[in-house]
Amino acid sequence: MGIQVWFIVLGVGVMTLIVWDGKRRKLKQRSLSAASAAGLAQKKHAVEAAPISNQPVEAMPPSQANASTVTPPSIEGGSRIGSATRILGKVIADEPVLIKGRLEGTLIAPNHPVSVAASGHVASYIEGSCVDIDGHMVGTLKANTKATLLSRAHLQGVVDAPRLECMAGAWLQVDVAQSASRQRVAMVS
Repeated sequence: MGIQVWFIVLGVGVMTLIVWDGKRRKLKQRSLSAASAAGLAQKKHAVEAAPISNQPVEAMPPSQANASTVTPPSIEGGSRIGSATRILGKVIADEPVLIKGRLEGTLIAPNHPVSVAASGHVASYIEGSCVDIDGHMVGTLKANTKATLLSRAHLQGVVDAPRLECMAGAWLQVDVAQSASRQRVAMVS
């Protein structure tokens, strides 16, 4: 056999090894992503099973966290609106949302957390299960479980939430809405 035949056989063998390695990497990547999705589902179940205090708002002890160290929670696997992005219109999400850019319109994610980073600007309406604001917002904020205003928050409009947490340094000019079904009024200091 000539030298050309040996090069062809060697080339076919190398290509076969490359294809097998690619398939192995894809399977490994799929198993890692499935494992991380299962871990997120376990975390979500643990959060949903956490007990909720029945104490009145006035009787709850103040948070032990220092306002300068509190940051919005990181949102894994959710939607992110980047700092260079501007959205005009309506966004409906069935996953967590992090806003670092501008949103002029409506954001609805009633079963998931929504965070507005320090660089984020929102005008009009936000709805989420837990809403954390560290940027600017003008309009209506509706949190189904809790709204947290972090130290750099600048909020003007209406807040509708069963629990409202406000860190030192936040700027507010809001009306606090109270639904007819709620018995307690949040006190902000």
